[in-house]
Amino acid sequence: MNKKLLFIPFVALLWSCGNSPQKDLKTTSDTLSYVVKTFEKHSQTCINKDSLCATVKFQYPEFQSLSFNQEIKNEILNIYHDDNDSTKSRPTNFEELASPFVNDYDLKLKEGKEYVKGANAVNEGGFLAMPWYMEANTIVQRQTEKYLMLHTNTNWFMGGNHPISMEYYYMYNRKNFKRITLNDLFQKGYDQKLLNIAEEIFRKQEKLKPADKLSEEAGYFFDNQRFILNDNFILTEKGIKFLFNVYEIKAYAFGITELVIPYEKLDGILK
Repeated sequence: MNKKLLFIPFVALLWSCGNSPQKDLKTTSDTLSYVVKTFEKHSQTCINKDSLCATVKFQYPEFQSLSFNQEIKNEILNIYHDDNDSTKSRPTNFEELASPFVNDYDLKLKEGKEYVKGANAVNEGGFLAMPWYMEANTIVQRQTEKYLMLHTNTNWFMGGNHPISMEYYYMYNRKNFKRITLNDLFQKGYDQKLLNIAEEIFRKQEKLKPADKLSEEAGYFFDNQRFILNDNFILTEKGIKFLFNVYEIKAYAFGITELVIPYEKLDGILK
């Protein structure tokens, strides 16, 4: 369900030679027209606001391009579909994702109530007596003359110790809605140079010395203690911002980690 961490190369964007990032990325108004759509589904037990029930709610922009609208929906579906769960097929629409979720809740709630009733328990529902929810809100974060940038915020709870909230950035070419990737943004052979720049900023931000290990003992989840970047990024007016979600490189308690690389540090490797 998480976006995978990738050893560079990975996604990037097309940049015209000779143009400064600040000039190219000046924010414009929402000149691409769209409407905000909502998909919502709830279990049969949703009667009042405090009912024990399961709810699914997705909000997202809908543009004139049917194929692009489907891509936006697919990104939400990809967030909530677990490829490692062989018992569930990949959903092709929101209904296929939401129906099993709410039906599973209703079934488990019924089984829980029957169990505690049979045990003559006082607290009907037991540990199952908590609502489930699956939410995603995709907004148009920024529009520039060249790029359309979307931001998706998700919240999910299906029992357990705490809910999960994650954020995702998506960038597209405004003209053809092609997904923007880092390989298009940087010159050939940029990989290690970008990693070195990003790691230097990361260590300074984390108050780490160059020799400090990025180990699990130190609180980090990097494979083989090697710093890496992911494909969850957006272009701001000041630099490229990467976002690491909970559990991606740190424990849940530390929340998300943002890493901004100023454009001036990328001189020589940007196209």
